[in-house]
Amino acid sequence: MLWFDWRYCRWLRVLVLREVVCVSFQFSNSACSDDEQFMRLVRRETDVDLLTAALEISRDGQSDVNFAAARSILQRAVSRLTHPVTQAGSDLEELKLLSRYMTEELGLHGESEYLADPHSHYINRVLATGRGIPISLSLIYLHVGNELGIPLEPISTPARFLIRLPADHGPLYVDAFDRGRILDEAECIDLIQDLAGCTATEVRAHLRPADERAVMIRMLQNLKALFGGREDWAATWKVQTRLQLLLPGSWRERRDHAVLTLRAGHFGEAIDLLERSLAVCPAEDRLFLQNHLRQARRMLPECN
Repeated sequence: MLWFDWRYCRWLRVLVLREVVCVSFQFSNSACSDDEQFMRLVRRETDVDLLTAALEISRDGQSDVNFAAARSILQRAVSRLTHPVTQAGSDLEELKLLSRYMTEELGLHGESEYLADPHSHYINRVLATGRGIPISLSLIYLHVGNELGIPLEPISTPARFLIRLPADHGPLYVDAFDRGRILDEAECIDLIQDLAGCTATEVRAHLRPADERAVMIRMLQNLKALFGGREDWAATWKVQTRLQLLLPGSWRERRDHAVLTLRAGHFGEAIDLLERSLAVCPAEDRLFLQNHLRQARRMLPECN
């Protein structure tokens, strides 16, 4: 039995590796093949430029993303803030200067209705309109702050994406969605408790820096839910392809990639992915995948 289990695990690893290679090949031959920073995340490299990776993701839903224009806005912010920040007398004053510029000069803010708008995830659109969601707004704060030498950290809590500054007298948090509101830790815990309905202990468990991959995964999962809710399967499939690359060991993402390939109309690819998924799927997903495979086989001749 031990020998059988070992062989099965080795076989499963080989199948997962083949799937990753297949998805990577599809991705490398797509319009996103020059997504340098995103692909660094896929390769698990460190010191990735998260803001550029987010701009690369923005190209999935837009054909006219101007990287140079976005960088120019951010560089101007850094230039304008460099002297005031160096003259600031405290961590709190540095954050106040940053938040004031973001809200008053760039007009960055959040509103509840923006949460359902995919464009509020796209950094170039946020910079153009000022309208964003917690994670996109926070990435802009994070980028400018770090360029200024302010060691900000991304904090991914269940109900609100925040940024944190490990200050001398206790950590300070910035809620970019609420016009750059600055909170101490007690205020931050109260905020997340109110938004998520969880205990203070549960909140504290999430008050740790998110790694770069986790930040991008959260943004992509937001977009997946939004596009899927609209039944925009072509857009959902693009997002899912990225998630599959970042989470190659996740059965859920592998299953969803196979199904969304079908819904996006790529029937030949879907048949291959569904067949390989069925070879390793848990029992509870077998009927679901079999039904989709039958649908893909039925649709393929109609499109030839």
